[in-house]
Amino acid sequence: MAKRRNKAAKIRAALAENPDASAREVVETLAAQRVRVTAAQVYNVKSTVAKPKADGYASLIQAKRLADAMGGVDKARAALDVLAKLL
Repeated sequence: MAKRRNKAAKIRAALAENPDASAREVVETLAAQRVRVTAAQVYNVKSTVAKPKADGYASLIQAKRLADAMGGVDKARAALDVLAKLL
């Protein structure tokens, strides 16, 4: 029985090492390891791999700190409105 190779796992590993790599770069990297994959396979795996999203909680915490420092949400909102007019 032929040994089964998990190309998707190898693609995920290559993307973990270099998350910003293009499909072509991943194909070339794996080709150096004697793993033949196509750009389409890389795109398929990339679409299923969840990229770390911007941490929304960190933004909320910063907003709360800003509001606390300014004396409340209403004062922070008023200051942001003035800032928006200046920009």
